[in-house]
Amino acid sequence: MRTRVPLAAERTLLPCVAQNVREIIAEGVTEAGRIAARLHLSARTLRRHLAAEGTSLRHLVDESRRVQAIELMTLHRLTVEQISLRLGYADAATFIRAFRRWTGTTPGAYPVR
Repeated sequence: MRTRVPLAAERTLLPCVAQNVREIIAEGVTEAGRIAARLHLSARTLRRHLAAEGTSLRHLVDESRRVQAIELMTLHRLTVEQISLRLGYADAATFIRAFRRWTGTTPGAYPVR
């Protein structure tokens, strides 16, 4: 007789959330409620599941923005202003501070390959 494996052990929510974060950032949205709604969860349930997996929505949004920023700079050669708008930042200065936190350097000093 097979033992039923709990849903949480069958699959992780993390890849699904990360994909939705990447998609919704393009729309300029990073609120937990909007991301949770796309997954048919409440914001509280989403946060609880992510905490159980050792991460947070804030971390996933930050990581997705970091990856996308570097890609937009290196592959698409967009300006800081264009990148900050695409990633949902209020202004370029906020994006520059976040980029410095991620990489230790400014977007202008980042080595573009």
